[in-house]
Amino acid sequence: MPARVPQDVDLEDNLLYGLSPLRFGYLVVAVLATLSLWRLTAVPLAARLPGCLALGGGGAVLAWGRWRGRAADRWLADGLVFLRRNYRLGLADRRARRAPAPRRAVVVPFRSIGALSAGRCAAPATGPEVPPPA
Repeated sequence: MPARVPQDVDLEDNLLYGLSPLRFGYLVVAVLATLSLWRLTAVPLAARLPGCLALGGGGAVLAWGRWRGRAADRWLADGLVFLRRNYRLGLADRRARRAPAPRRAVVVPFRSIGALSAGRCAAPATGPEVPPPA
């Protein structure tokens, strides 16, 4: 007797409104945060309203948002991984830093700098980094 393998094993389970349990959790947390912000009567309405709209909209985007077939929370997680791997955040120990790359600079004699600052014209100096004029 041959056995049949189910074809939809890798699909997400839908709980309510086409949302998986994780995405439904995003929506519930966003709604609770929005309601708790709305109930802060010490803060004026003009200050509460933008925050409530941002929290509710962010929760809706995380719950139902998809772009190019991927969920919004996966895009957010991948963006955070990208930022963590490519940008150094926080203070680093000076000993742990790499030596800075050598800078290319034009070598200018000290007397030329003095002449330029005094307003006198000085002949440009050529150094090892400056190619000779053709």
